[in-house]
Order: sequence, then structure tokens, then C-alpha cells
Amino acid sequence: MGEGKDCEAKRPPLAHALPHCTCGCCDPDSAILNAKGRAVREDAPILHLCSERKQLLSVCSSMKANGESNSQPVSEVFITSLRKPDTAVGSFLERERPWGRVPSIHALPPAPVKSVLARRREAMAAVFLPGNLQDEATCSVCLEFFKDPVSIECGHNFCRTCIVKSWKDLEMDFPCPQCREVFQQKSLRPNRQLANMSEIISQFALRGAKGAEEDGLCVKHREALKLYCKDDRRSICVVCDRSREHRPHAVVPVDEASEEYKEKIQGRLDFLKKERQELLEFKVNDDKKTQELLKTIETERQKLLVEFEGLRQFLHDQEHILLGQLDKMEKSIAKRQNENITDLSKEITLLNKLITELEEKIQQPVLEFLKDVMSIISRSDEVKCQKPVPVCTDMKMHVCNFSLKTVVLEKVLKRFKEDLTLDPDSANHLLILSADLKSVRMGCRKQELPDNPKRFDTNSRVLATTGFKSGRHYWEVEVGASDGWAFGVAKESVRRKGLTQFSPEEGIWAVQQNGGRYWAVTSPQRTPLCLGQKLSKVRVYLDYEGEEVSFYNAENMQHIFTFNVAFREKVFPLFSVCSTVTYIKLCS
Repeated sequence: MGEGKDCEAKRPPLAHALPHCTCGCCDPDSAILNAKGRAVREDAPILHLCSERKQLLSVCSSMKANGESNSQPVSEVFITSLRKPDTAVGSFLERERPWGRVPSIHALPPAPVKSVLARRREAMAAVFLPGNLQDEATCSVCLEFFKDPVSIECGHNFCRTCIVKSWKDLEMDFPCPQCREVFQQKSLRPNRQLANMSEIISQFALRGAKGAEEDGLCVKHREALKLYCKDDRRSICVVCDRSREHRPHAVVPVDEASEEYKEKIQGRLDFLKKERQELLEFKVNDDKKTQELLKTIETERQKLLVEFEGLRQFLHDQEHILLGQLDKMEKSIAKRQNENITDLSKEITLLNKLITELEEKIQQPVLEFLKDVMSIISRSDEVKCQKPVPVCTDMKMHVCNFSLKTVVLEKVLKRFKEDLTLDPDSANHLLILSADLKSVRMGCRKQELPDNPKRFDTNSRVLATTGFKSGRHYWEVEVGASDGWAFGVAKESVRRKGLTQFSPEEGIWAVQQNGGRYWAVTSPQRTPLCLGQKLSKVRVYLDYEGEEVSFYNAENMQHIFTFNVAFREKVFPLFSVCSTVTYIKLCS
């Protein structure tokens, strides 16, 4: 122990703040220590630690000489990193540490063998430097660790770039940013010792900060991260909350923030799951309808083959043309179906990925959960699921139009074309019917007509004499160029007395020209029709079992509009004229 006291007396002034070196390379009593610490010298870890000690000793000695040393000893924190060395180092520290005994390494449970580099990193990461020592290594201008520090005449130190920027526009009277003392000329002296110290301290601070963050502690204040700053989107401690930086910010407890964002994510999660379910249902329904449509095409194919059987010679070329059109439509439908399936699969895959990510995110610990919670919420908000256009929407019209557009089948179609006449018993008093009951126009005054249950007494309407409660039928209507006409189909029980609206709720499905435009009479509002040309002749197609009423431009078979109606009773063609400058005529 006497030898230990001699070593203590011969140490530099700051030696009491540093751990006792035993390598013999930096202590005046190396002969004495070598006699007792031969085994220690041969152990690599202590040599690395002594190298760090020499750096700190050199820097702190310089600070002491310049009157800049800290009152709080570095070693009291640094020595904690040496409490798990190997057996030789622990035994030596237990014998030679003059400022207090270290618990024997033999009292600790055996630890797994680690490499020298791993033990050294573990020791360095355990260091958390005192605040005042970090302040000494911090530039008062940028509040960061010194980078290329220089001293000015008053003795204060700054980063070279900071002081140069501070004096940028000055030609004389250069003030110190810290004490405000004014100098007549620039004088910047590099401070290499301070640069070395800043480098070492910054490394220690970085390692300590990483450890603190992993332990859920504030890097700056070593306090528990119990609050969450919504403005900065990060967790903070109570000391940070009282600081000027966060004073105007919205700060809430981490648990409250976690619950708030969990609710938001849960809302997005529920929404996305609902979207996924809708897409899945859409996919199933669309596939089912597509298969039904393909079956319909196959049925049409067989019907065509039967029709052409007796006319093979005359219709041979036309048969191939029509079958080719069907094949083309079939391929087009199959292509559209595959495209829709691909698009739906991509959307569903994207939703599955995002849902999985949200589910994993919501299970994370509070601090980890809050790190990038807004980012994942933003990404989930950006998700916009677009359902593709169903195959049946437009392709079904092509299939239905197939028979109507085929010139070769005109004779067959005539079996479905109706030769209609107007029913005078249903005509309003203002309507004037032609002698052949094929056309109708509006007169200027009421006619003296007998009242009967079938007559429209207020609305200027008239029904056809023939109604339908099954089958497929079509008829053609010639219309005037001016406003004021409407036609379609109406259920047999449509109201005849009093003023009623053109609407599906009233049992009327029709198109009209009004205000210079064409409209489909839908509810709750009419649907405008963009046709690109004037209508002169319109074909009305009724498929009772197919639950459809369709309108086509008879000149070019352009589809105008289709109503989907679940018919429950007999329906009649309906016509309305409410202007004296137009007319409606039934084509034979």
C-alpha cells in the first residue's frame, strides 16, 4: 500500500480524476507497477483503456493549465466502464485502486468470453459524460461540439467557421460573441488540445446517447421519455417540455399520443379492410356475371348455328363473319376480365401489404410506435382504391346489339318487331291522333272526348294498344326535331288521373327532349345524354325476362340508354307530346 501512496503523490494534478493506469507506459512508478502487474501488462484490454486514459489525461491537463478544467472528475463516470474486465484486470484494480476498492471480479457471475474490441466498445458505450464537461466542448455560437476550434484574444474558443461568419462583414472592432470584449484586429489561434478533447467527448456522448435512446431516456437530459411533441413528432422528457424550444408546442403524454394515433390507425385499418372486402366481393360478383355473359354468348352461338342450318349455302359467308364477331367479343370479354382480375389483384395485394404493416405497427411498443406513426398514417390516407369498370357494363350492350345490328338477321328480327298503334281511349284531350293511329301531335285546345278510366286527364300522354308481359320486343319511333316529346314504357297500373311526374317511381321508363337536350328520365334527377347528333328515329328494345328497356339510334344503332327494371306486371309503350311544334310517329 505504501507503493500505492508513492504513485498517488507522483501523479499529475488531475490524476485523481482518472483511473489508475497499470500498463507502465504512462505512470512514473512503472517499475513498481510492473513488479506487481506483469500479468496485467500481457492482457490486451487494459492497454486499450490506458491509451484512452492518456488521451483524456493530455486534454484535461491542457484544460487545467488554461484554467478551463471541470470540477467534476471524468473518471468517476469513466471508471464504471471498467467494472467488467477479465479476471486479471479485475484483480489488479481491486489491489491497486487507491481511491476505493472495486468489488472482486470473482464475485461476479461468469460472463461469456468476448473479443477485446467488443469489451472495449461495451465499456465506452456505458459512458455518459457530465453536462458541464459537454458544455466545455460545445461552441457557444452553434451550440454543437467544436469543429476546428480556435481561440481569440480574450481566451474564449469557437468553431473557426462560427467566428469567421460572426465577423464576416466587420472591418474593425471585432467583438467576442461570448463576453463582448472588442478587439482591433482578427486573431485566431488553433486550439488542437480542445479539438482532440471535443472529438473524444463527442464520441463518448454519441455512444451514451444511443444507449439512452435504447433505454427510453432523453438523450439530452437522461430523463424518462414520458411526453410526445406533436409539432416535432418525437418523444421528449419533462425537462424538454419546460424548455423554450417546446414551450409553444402541443405536448401530450406518450400514452395519450399512442392511443390517439392508434385510434387513427385503427380507423384506417377498418376502412382498408372494408375496402378490401368490397373489392373481393366485387371480384366474385364480376366473375360470376362474366361467366353468365359468356354462357349467353355461347347460347347465341348455338342459336345462330341453328338458324343458319337450313340456309347454309346462301348464308355461308355471313355465318363466318358473324361467328368471327362473336369470337372477337368473347376474346375482348376474356381480355377485359383478365385485366380486371390483374388490377383487382394488385389493389388487393397493396391493401394486404398496407394492412399487415398497420397491424404490425399498432403492436409495437409506445416509443417505437410513435417514431414514424404520421408517415404510415399519411401513406394509408393516400391509398385510393379504384374499382375497374365491370366487364358487363359495356360489353353486355355489344352482345345485346349483336342481333339488332346484323343485316342478315333482319327477317328474324321482324318476328320481334311490333306493329304498334296508338290507343285513342288513353289519349289526353289535347292530343290529336292520326287516322291510322300511327302518329300523335298536340293541339291548341281540348277536344270533347268521353272520360274513361284509361284516359290521361291531365298529362298529355297516350299508350299503345298492345302491352307485353313476357318475351323480347322492339319498335321504332320517329320524332320531330323540336323540343317537347318523350316516350318509353309504362306499367299497366300507371296513374291516369291527376298530374304525375315522368319517373321510375311512377312506373315510367322513358327518354325525352327538353330544353334543347336529350335526357333519360331517372330519379332522383334526370340523366343527360350526350349523343353528338340529332335524333330522328329511335329503336326501343324491351326484354321482359331480361329486365331491360333499351334505346338506340335507329340510324346507326348507337346505344342511348338502358333501364334495368324488374317487371312485375304488364307494360305498355308510352308516348307524350307537350308542344305544338313537334310530333311522334310509329314506324311500320
